[in-house]
Amino acid sequence: MAKAKRKNLEILKDTGYEDDKRVFSRFAVDNLPVRFKDLKIGQRGTAVCHDISGSGAGIDSPSEVKPRTPLEMWFDLPDGFEPMHLLGKVAWSQSLGDTWKLGVSFDKARFMSMARLLKVAE
Repeated sequence: MAKAKRKNLEILKDTGYEDDKRVFSRFAVDNLPVRFKDLKIGQRGTAVCHDISGSGAGIDSPSEVKPRTPLEMWFDLPDGFEPMHLLGKVAWSQSLGDTWKLGVSFDKARFMSMARLLKVAE
């Protein structure tokens, strides 16, 4: 039986920052649903992930989330299993009209979670 070829994953190289010191490559994802909980005040929200790496993610949220806010996050991967659960902190946020762009740094590098994400992209 022929083995299925892996889809081409887009590795994001141009981050817009000349002094970007990222250790892990970021991969573009197509509107990956994210649910999150602000661990300071308990408020819940939804967002969409547009890029992810082993140490962080770029998400778009309809509501403001301030930098340094600790988050509990659930990424709803289309693989039929439980959501990918991660803890992190908002590194930066930027208003873009009615949407907020957030850079989230994960508390720990998540290699197994990334392996699961890459498997979905096959």
